[in-house]
Amino acid sequence: MTAVSTTVRPIIWHPDGRRVLRCEDGWPALELREDQGIAQGMRANWNLVAWLLHGGGLSVGHHEQPRLQLLSEEIPDGMCWVDMEVLPLPNARPWQLPSWPSQAQKRLDSTLGTSGLRKLDDLSVGDVNDLACVMWAATDKGAVYLKVSDSPREAAVTEYLSKTLPDLLPPVLWVDPSSNSLLTLSGGKLLDMVSELDAWTEAARRLAHFQQNADAHALAALGCPAFPLLEMAGRVDSFLADLNTLRAWGLEESCLETLCAARPAIRTAFADLAALNLPDLPAHGDAHPRNALSGQRGAVWFDWAETASAAHPFMDMGWFLAFTFDPAGVELPIRTAYPDLEKRLIEAYLSALGCVDAASLLSSAVPLALLHRAVVYDARFRNWEGTLPGWRPNFVPYYLRLAARELARLPS
Repeated sequence: MTAVSTTVRPIIWHPDGRRVLRCEDGWPALELREDQGIAQGMRANWNLVAWLLHGGGLSVGHHEQPRLQLLSEEIPDGMCWVDMEVLPLPNARPWQLPSWPSQAQKRLDSTLGTSGLRKLDDLSVGDVNDLACVMWAATDKGAVYLKVSDSPREAAVTEYLSKTLPDLLPPVLWVDPSSNSLLTLSGGKLLDMVSELDAWTEAARRLAHFQQNADAHALAALGCPAFPLLEMAGRVDSFLADLNTLRAWGLEESCLETLCAARPAIRTAFADLAALNLPDLPAHGDAHPRNALSGQRGAVWFDWAETASAAHPFMDMGWFLAFTFDPAGVELPIRTAYPDLEKRLIEAYLSALGCVDAASLLSSAVPLALLHRAVVYDARFRNWEGTLPGWRPNFVPYYLRLAARELARLPS
């Protein structure tokens, strides 16, 4: 069977950030296999090491020009450097500009110099999109991660938590809230790759510890929003009644009908949860197993971009359970090893939170947490503009589809 390939003509900057790479017929043509990234394809086809600035939307079905920057001047025969005007990337983030790689390398070198760590190689791009850029480098003390994001709060919240609840996070080496940037030392393996039960139950307990011990007023002062339970119950119900908005998000009619039919049961479930009388508490905001690590500090949490100063605590844990038990993750090592994992996680979390008798309510809160997330993301992304014309992150329909599947958890 012939492998599927596609041809792209990327904009490739010289390391100086001014000149671009051209060939006789214009932009160089790069053939990519279906499973091949752009920078990977450049290395395989042209033996060029490049820093990906913008992927052109290929991974989400768009076909804009990718943008990269070479890390050395050497180029293949038949190509040359040209000083020419390049159309700017609409709504470009700082990390999508050709000045970024050198800035990031300098920041890393400066911070490592004051942290007593020795760099073993230069920064590499781990993930880059309109929302954030994550880079990493090896050091003599393990990997370090440099992140810059469009979140106005992540760096500030990380800095605050590193001072007040330091054991909750991986080691924080440097933070700059003014540029939404931070550098951390590796905190271990991503939790969803860990098969030890203790790591998972510790992550659940530490989530509860954060919820109970973080200062809601301090988080609010940093700009973290509040999502009171009863207010969110009303917002969810209104959102599910707004068929035009749901359809604009591309939600299938069958899913829409399922959610709309469940509105009375959803209202009842929110009322039952409110009757538990748990106070709204600080929330991580995106507490899933790929935002937790297991390592020398035990289970730690990162990615505080969506932290809330107050929300019902089950909104965090409900999302954690929904992610963990998504059918797509049936082969996760921990799920294979522990068929009763959900029960164990719920027990660990509720024991730490001090409400051991609320297991059935926490299970019922899973679809509510997903609907909560859909409403929050709709508010954030409904009128959002990024670098790809007509495209916005599709978190909202993703959460709505998951919620429709999890409605079976609600009492009949």
